[in-house]
Amino acid sequence: MNNILLLSLLWFGGLTVSRGAEAGPLVLDFEAAALGPLPEGLMLTDAESQFAIVADGANHVLEMSPAPLVDGGVLLGASIKGGVAVRARIRATGKRRSFPRFGVGLHGVGGYRCLVVPARKELQIVRNEEVVAQVPYVWKSGSWTVVEFSVLASAAGGSKLEARAWEEGQPRPEAAQLSHEAAGLPGTGKASLWAAPYAELPIAFDDVVVTPAP
Repeated sequence: MNNILLLSLLWFGGLTVSRGAEAGPLVLDFEAAALGPLPEGLMLTDAESQFAIVADGANHVLEMSPAPLVDGGVLLGASIKGGVAVRARIRATGKRRSFPRFGVGLHGVGGYRCLVVPARKELQIVRNEEVVAQVPYVWKSGSWTVVEFSVLASAAGGSKLEARAWEEGQPRPEAAQLSHEAAGLPGTGKASLWAAPYAELPIAFDDVVVTPAP
């Protein structure tokens, strides 16, 4: 976040949301958010999902509770039309033969999502529960994973989707590990965070950056 010029500061129920210039990046920092329920300005995709701000050492993070065990998420920021990218740090842990699933999404609940799926050892692009593209991916349980996803207008008149995921502390992959060409221009909607705590352990999110295309 040090390389992003932050020009204004908004408050949503104690949640710090920093914006750059118009159409610039949106950075969500949970440090100033009060411990407890989901802050105002964030919206659940599933009424049964349980998200809260919790302490993680000296930091505050957004955490999804493993109970009830549902596949849910959080919508964040303003609705964005057209090309956009989202990045987040996500920490999840497996247990015996049970594995979580987690990732980020763009253009609302019905938009595309980029998911890390340890049970299948894959990085996937999904829409409406349908896997539209996948690639092998080795995930490290208990580590922070950076997930990055973009949906941009392509030269062919449709959309180009690109996904990356890497363990925090490792270099960002220069080339996207997963790319997909989709019919239709990028849609409209909010960025999102997604998780399914199948290992019955919490899943944490931090340092979310949403960047509309110029």
